[in-house]
Amino acid sequence: MTHGLGNLRGDAQYASAQPASWTGGTRNGRAPRRILQAGDHVFETGDAQSEAYIVRCGHLKSYRVHRDGEEQILGMLGPGDVLGFDALTGRPASYSVVALEIASLERIPLGRDGIGEGDSAGYMNVVEGMYRELQRFSRLLYMDRHPAERRLAEFLLDFSREEGERGRSRIDLMLPFNRRDLACFLGLAPETLSRTFSRFQEQGILSVDNREIHILEYEALLLTAGEQPDSVPS
Repeated sequence: MTHGLGNLRGDAQYASAQPASWTGGTRNGRAPRRILQAGDHVFETGDAQSEAYIVRCGHLKSYRVHRDGEEQILGMLGPGDVLGFDALTGRPASYSVVALEIASLERIPLGRDGIGEGDSAGYMNVVEGMYRELQRFSRLLYMDRHPAERRLAEFLLDFSREEGERGRSRIDLMLPFNRRDLACFLGLAPETLSRTFSRFQEQGILSVDNREIHILEYEALLLTAGEQPDSVPS
């Protein structure tokens, strides 16, 4: 099983870095592509779900709002990520997803028994998406044990690697999250996050200009995250 998931992960990572296209114009009378502006919701908690999506460009955030009105950010979604798993079970959406910038989503058609018949690519995308979601929630559960410096370092390294898989720079990053959302995601007060960024700048690890991040010392960031400095990009 692990071997199969590894192969699926490699295929989906390659696909997410390539321009996405359909050979046909529509599927089941619906346009295969959905374009969102910043602030547009794909779906909200409680919405009926009939289709899943794969992100082709742009970034989105998934979140829940608790009864006391507090927002919990579950994750950041980018090219190659899949959303709408509730549609596979016929249940309403258990969380909300909103675009952080202009984003393009590709619909994954669902038949009576799940993914459309003969759609092996759609099946692979959904399995890869589930794998990523499990990894994402695993990191969220583990994150609370760490101090602020390690939480931020882990986030930046994860984002750097994802950008590298998409054929982008692993050193020069443009964060789609604003500071408030990033602090919420990391479980930190905004003031604590700002102080942590300042410390990283003072230590010469990062150069920060609002959402633009330049990693100056990748090895130091790895060590702060508790990792071995054996994967420093050139």
